[in-house]
Amino acid sequence: MEIILLEKIQNVGDIGDLVNVKNGYARNFLIPQRKAMLATAEAKAVVEEKRRQLAKDEAGRLAEAQARADKSVREIHLVRLCGEEGQLYGSVSPLDIAEAMVAAGSEIEKSEITQPDGPIKHIGDFEADVILHPEVRFTVKIIVEGEKGDGNPVDADVAPVAPVDSEESE
Repeated sequence: MEIILLEKIQNVGDIGDLVNVKNGYARNFLIPQRKAMLATAEAKAVVEEKRRQLAKDEAGRLAEAQARADKSVREIHLVRLCGEEGQLYGSVSPLDIAEAMVAAGSEIEKSEITQPDGPIKHIGDFEADVILHPEVRFTVKIIVEGEKGDGNPVDADVAPVAPVDSEESE
């Protein structure tokens, strides 16, 4: 499907670019989020006229994202119930990270957090990426501390168990 981008989309294109994307991506994400519009003859004429305005709007979004990044915390501490070996009951997901960052005073949404290694399932120190804008990203350090079911903290000398890579176990 041929569309015109209304903002810079990572791995797709810049403002005002005419690009071909899969139909579902355009219909279900880009167009409803007002990140793109169908590339009709009328739309092409309108976008050419509004290209400067779109660039100015994008600069405003970039400045706003940079200001949010500057005010964001770079380290959070989470306490979760865990077993004797440091295995968490449940996991730490982007929602948990976002809630902790908001409680610490940051303006972060769940959709802006990515965990390259997947959800956290052990106590220890981890990192997650926060992407506020295609050009504004930073890393937040997550320190997961364990707590036994009786409310006592897990001994600090218990080393977190390294996640097993599924390729190695085959």
